Amino acid sequence: MELLKIFAIFVIVISHVVQTLTSENLDISYQGYVLDITKATTNFQYIVLLIFRYFGVWGNSLFFICSAWFLLKATAYKKKKWFFMLVEIWTVSIIILIVTYAILHGGISAKIIIKSIFPTLFCNNWYMTCYLLFYPISPILNRVIDGMSKRQLLRSASALALLYIFLDSIEGDWFFSSTLILWVTIYFVMAYMQKYLMFFADSIKDNVVFALANAVCFVGLILLTEVGGLHIAFLSEKMMHWGNNCNPFIIFMSIAMFNIARNVHFKNRFINYISSLSLLIYVIHENLIIRTYFRPAMWNYVYTNYGYNNLIGWVFILVIITFLFGIIAAALYSVTIQKFVKKISNHLYESLKKKYLSMENRILEKY
Repeated sequence: MELLKIFAIFVIVISHVVQTLTSENLDISYQGYVLDITKATTNFQYIVLLIFRYFGVWGNSLFFICSAWFLLKATAYKKKKWFFMLVEIWTVSIIILIVTYAILHGGISAKIIIKSIFPTLFCNNWYMTCYLLFYPISPILNRVIDGMSKRQLLRSASALALLYIFLDSIEGDWFFSSTLILWVTIYFVMAYMQKYLMFFADSIKDNVVFALANAVCFVGLILLTEVGGLHIAFLSEKMMHWGNNCNPFIIFMSIAMFNIARNVHFKNRFINYISSLSLLIYVIHENLIIRTYFRPAMWNYVYTNYGYNNLIGWVFILVIITFLFGIIAAALYSVTIQKFVKKISNHLYESLKKKYLSMENRILEKY
């Protein structure tokens, strides 16, 4: 399980490094390093880059599915833990803002500064913001799920999956979709599996077959879209169309991989330690300032000094650099100020809790 989390964050890093290479950045003055992979092509390197872009959906699905499995067994959420996550995201954002401001002697736009001061409000890390929203409602969803019969849960999970996984993968803005609604959908699917499909969830063989089948369908869908785009004008610039979080092949492949990991047991202290840093690695490597200023600078350096003849090789070099930076920065934070931040967070939580309950009691007495 811990190794799966490390794998998830690694494929997310791959996706983000490629995203920097293939997305315009209007906050910097240079764009020459950027490649356009949205158009149909026969260029092998571009097709590989396209597949890598989808890895972010894969890693995020793995992370949420791992969390969902254990949240389904909870009767309440830990408010102090939730508040600490909120404080820690803010702390990391402020530290990176201060350090970068000192390194660049300013040079950060007012927009980026404001967003860095309020990272959760501006969804600088969308996954973390959405998780902070989902985590408190998970016990409520659990009570709803526990109150359903097998038939009711099957119907609910199936209807949600039809609307917000299958149909939404075709057109992402149907039925007022959002990531939060998608996660509720996956949660209901996971709930049905946990309650009534454990014979499948516990079968490594069945899940290997299921994972491979979905992987083949996923790659086949990309290649089919590429071929279609070369011959049909309407599809010629739709290569990123399937790169949304509700891609059914990626979701079901992720569920299968989780089931495999859950049934393979081994212990390794180093793996467990790196896995424990996964949240921090995610928040640090995809920090707004790092992805706005530093990752583009790396790609621009490669483009200017070496060119893109060995593009895939450079992707992995920059991925390893980014991943190691995330691990080192997360480890340094955890051994230096994390305990202090947690202490301040707990104290602040108790203070705010006391004030809120006092205000709530006055409202209830009056109204």
